Amino acid sequence: MSFEGINVLHRAGNIFYGIMESSSSVDKLKIDINHHNSVGFNYFHNKFGMPYNFLLKSSIDSGHPLFVAIKDSCQLLGFARFEKISDEVERTHKGKRTTVHNSYHVLRSIEVHPAQRSVGIGRLLCSIAVKHLKSNVVTLPDNPQAMKFFKDRLKFNMINANNNSLSSRYSDYLILPYPRAKDLLKIIAGDYPRLVMPELIDRYEALVFSYNMGKSVSKKDIDDFRSLFEASKELINNKLIDDIESFIDNVDSIH
Repeated sequence: MSFEGINVLHRAGNIFYGIMESSSSVDKLKIDINHHNSVGFNYFHNKFGMPYNFLLKSSIDSGHPLFVAIKDSCQLLGFARFEKISDEVERTHKGKRTTVHNSYHVLRSIEVHPAQRSVGIGRLLCSIAVKHLKSNVVTLPDNPQAMKFFKDRLKFNMINANNNSLSSRYSDYLILPYPRAKDLLKIIAGDYPRLVMPELIDRYEALVFSYNMGKSVSKKDIDDFRSLFEASKELINNKLIDDIESFIDNVDSIH
């Protein structure tokens, strides 16, 4: 499925993760705002009195990457706003170009709809975003809960005092350095495969159950599963790859 104005980068069940390409596409999002009789986004409204449409549009218009998690009805489940603060630095030596350090982005804010929290959406949204940015990422959590999320769930660390590639104004920030940022999505997929690849895991477990119960697994079923497996392979850890390939080989030997 495609959404006008949104570059979809990943799908997990009925949740789509992508980057907004134009501020006008914000108008297509369904954004629940917290009111006394409903649950919705509330942090920026409560802290700054800032309308969410304005916040998201101004981010895009300023050239800052805005990543979103949405349902297939364009219901906004979460967003993450980034700002580039440093470009990639390269060095050429004897005709060979080498990257001295990758660019830096600040994660300015991330918020998940209150009714959708604690199910991994924020973790997956952030990991997809930093993989796409191919950048070092820094952030400054403004409360203990956010600090715990970034340090425990996403493995951000304090910035090294000897880091000369960043201004001293960021000395109190947390950092997720490149290339660990690039690998974060695969790490999360290894720890929580159903969160990242629910279709693959559900299909795999259903086929294994049928096979172990002595039920026939059709060639079409295994071919469809093989296609899904190949499409997801870059995110799967070696143990699960070996298990799935062994299962496919066993089923293939029967046909």
